[in-house]
Amino acid sequence: MGRRQAAKRALTVLGAAAIAPGLLAACGGEEGGEGGLTCTDTAGLEPAQIQTRQTQAYTDASADPAKKCTDCRFYTAGAANACGTCQVIAGPIHPDGSCNLWAARS
Repeated sequence: MGRRQAAKRALTVLGAAAIAPGLLAACGGEEGGEGGLTCTDTAGLEPAQIQTRQTQAYTDASADPAKKCTDCRFYTAGAANACGTCQVIAGPIHPDGSCNLWAARS
């Protein structure tokens, strides 16, 4: 194989590697709810805050469509396609998420 053909193949592989993550996200290849959004990063939280998330069974995807964070009184939405916040669970909160403390908006 000549240098020119080796360079073409290398560029093809690098191009595919650069495009693949976007394609995987577009077809649901990444975890998370809408648009591949994940709100599970607990970096910067105190151990007690992480424990509360676990104890209250916080998840990015609600098992009950009627009990999503967007419909909870404690949830505050973030920017478009971004995690929101919660008054009782610290850290990033997914709009489609849920936990044991869910309470309907009044």
